[in-house]
Amino acid sequence: MFSESITIREVKRDEVLELQKISKQTFYNTYASQNTEEDMQNYLSENFSADALACELEIEDSYFYFAETEGKLVGYLKINKGKAQTTNKLKNAFEIERIYVVEGFKGRYIGKQLLHKTIEIAKQEEINTIWLGVWEKNTQAISFYEKNGFKAFDDHIFIIGNDPQKDILMKLEISH
Repeated sequence: MFSESITIREVKRDEVLELQKISKQTFYNTYASQNTEEDMQNYLSENFSADALACELEIEDSYFYFAETEGKLVGYLKINKGKAQTTNKLKNAFEIERIYVVEGFKGRYIGKQLLHKTIEIAKQEEINTIWLGVWEKNTQAISFYEKNGFKAFDDHIFIIGNDPQKDILMKLEISH
């Protein structure tokens, strides 16, 4: 294991095609082996079209960040606050809606650096809690979040194509 020298920066509105490429690539690589091809393609076309992502980039209180190393995009992060959150179960909270690292760059602390970026922003904005949903079958991600202090507090259904799946909701309390 080693730590990459990475830059984390906000995604610009004119980078929607780069965002689309990394979104489709990382989501597919993460979930394709445990879902049908039809469900995967339906989800990708509905949720990661250039138009859908362009609309997401315009949402107030939603923020996208790219992780880059040596001129390559190696991961990305989407955080939501306020009404932009997919659910409002917690007060004064940030949601990590997406945090993905490109295959070949996992295990190099890039995900941890993206998580630390979220914590840094939360502290600046005096946010008390960071939360997220993670698929119950994604044991690698669950372990990552637990190692970083997240605790399960609820669950909800996440739909991939025609398949309802259970996400575990996890949260991290922020100390200021």
